Amino acid sequence: MSPSHQLPKNYDIEEVERRWQSTWRDEDNYFNPDSPKPRFIIDTPPPYPTGNFHIGNALNWCYIDFIARYKRMRGFNVMFPQGWDCHGLPTEVKVEETYGITKNDVPREKFREMCRDLTIG
Repeated sequence: MSPSHQLPKNYDIEEVERRWQSTWRDEDNYFNPDSPKPRFIIDTPPPYPTGNFHIGNALNWCYIDFIARYKRMRGFNVMFPQGWDCHGLPTEVKVEETYGITKNDVPREKFREMCRDLTIG
């Protein structure tokens, strides 16, 4: 899939997602449990979102992405799940620490908003 030279006025996330999913499927980028290829599985732990994003965060993910791509190019059936679910606890702890509160000190919606602000920025 080649990048478009012009950005559309409206971004249709569903269309873009369908297009990328189709490309990845056509290029056989997904793990296939029925594949006869030798398996290579990378178990990725979730990131711990308790601080500001820095180059070390990106670098840690780059290393394992390089390995996954290399193994795919060498004919392996690579399973590389992205671990992003950390059950919210690290985020909650960081919000409580940052604002000097507990989650019971503010309404639930306000606390959720604070968690979103911390993780999304």
